[in-house]
Amino acid sequence: MPRIQLIKVGHPTARQKFGQPLGIMYLAGSLRKYLPDLELQLVDMLPEGLNSSDLAKKVESFQPDLLGISAMSFEAKELHQLAGAAKKIFPKMPIVAGGPYLTTASKQAAADPNLDFIVRCEGEQTLLELVNHLFYARAGLEQILGLGFRQNGEFKIAPDRPFMENLDPLPFPAWDLIQLKKYFDLPRFGTAYVHKEYMQVMTSRGCPFHCTYCHRIFGVGFRARSPEKVLEELEVLQNKFGIKEIYFVDDCFNCKPSRAKSICDLIRERGLKFSINFPNGLRGDIFDEELLDKLKAAGTYRITYAVETASERMQKFIKKNLDLEKVRKAIELTDRKNILVDGFFMIGFPGEKRSEVEQTLNFALSSKLHSLNIFFVTPFEGTELFRQAKELGYQIEMDADDSTYFFPKYSGICEVPNQELHRMAKKTFVKFYLNPRRLYRILRLFPNKKQLPYLLWLFLKYSLKWT
Repeated sequence: MPRIQLIKVGHPTARQKFGQPLGIMYLAGSLRKYLPDLELQLVDMLPEGLNSSDLAKKVESFQPDLLGISAMSFEAKELHQLAGAAKKIFPKMPIVAGGPYLTTASKQAAADPNLDFIVRCEGEQTLLELVNHLFYARAGLEQILGLGFRQNGEFKIAPDRPFMENLDPLPFPAWDLIQLKKYFDLPRFGTAYVHKEYMQVMTSRGCPFHCTYCHRIFGVGFRARSPEKVLEELEVLQNKFGIKEIYFVDDCFNCKPSRAKSICDLIRERGLKFSINFPNGLRGDIFDEELLDKLKAAGTYRITYAVETASERMQKFIKKNLDLEKVRKAIELTDRKNILVDGFFMIGFPGEKRSEVEQTLNFALSSKLHSLNIFFVTPFEGTELFRQAKELGYQIEMDADDSTYFFPKYSGICEVPNQELHRMAKKTFVKFYLNPRRLYRILRLFPNKKQLPYLLWLFLKYSLKWT
């Protein structure tokens, strides 16, 4: 019986949030469906309170026949540390790595001799075929699309696998293989909550828009599960696992408004009682009032809109091409529906002028938002934004530790100096939350008043020490 261990590594950040590792949970669910004799173990590094040394001990204890590691770009350091430590313990054990880092920086990652295989983009079918090859003598390596592998001293990367058009056959994530209750008490993606018992749910993959800062691990194009399949998952989560709150984390949940409305209708028709949060940025310029009403009726209490920049020039440059006036109206309408509304903003784009940074920050201050997130632009390798910065003549050199959207040490692709950019963000952050009318609106709508002392502490932390 082959033993497979899947590990999600993590890197502590200034605004540490936690969420269930859907990527490896989907991989495990798929492997278990098609190869039921496998013995699987899932490990999520940071939520389980583990460091690199602890992970090595987990590997030594489980003795996997195949080790799989998943990482974001800013978690590259931890991935390579674990691969090196695991190879010292079990030199002949094959190691496969996947996730956004491996998709956007495949050649860079492949320079690590401890990685035997790399899975690019959507991984369920690629990993399944690799496992079949390694343990069941099926499929040659050359025939496995989306796979990077070593052969005759050379690292080869096969053509990418076409994305799955029909997502309904995908097995549900392996919820039973994670320490579910640990996530209930940890700071979560989205911060606010009504109930501790929550689960992240992804109802679609991909996005039809072309934002240059995106990793595009799921490609350009919207592929959605049917509303009926989504409801089947929600029913299992509520009835079997006692989940009371859902965080929808699609790249663009509302890409097809009619489908989004159908999901809301089915939630009500089947009598499911959830509090619903959208912590991932929705597309604000394709919302309508009917969808907001249906979301509210289904249990939605918070929506996040990804504005990014209020500069028309920068909107075109990053190819988001958001209709800013429609977004402003969507924010106002969401507020009128008594739904908490959050905004995502990014500052520091290549060639961005001070006046354009000010446009973005002033948009946030003058809006009806209840909360905001100001991220600093980081040109991740493999993204179109990285290529744009290079073409403009910017030299991009940064350590993996700096590769986050929060408080990166690296900046240098914007006309505003790094220190000044941070000062502007801090000033906006403080001014935004100390607005008396906004404070009143937040207090009036906030669903869980017990959280307020914690949020006050966060405000003081970020406003007094913005580093």
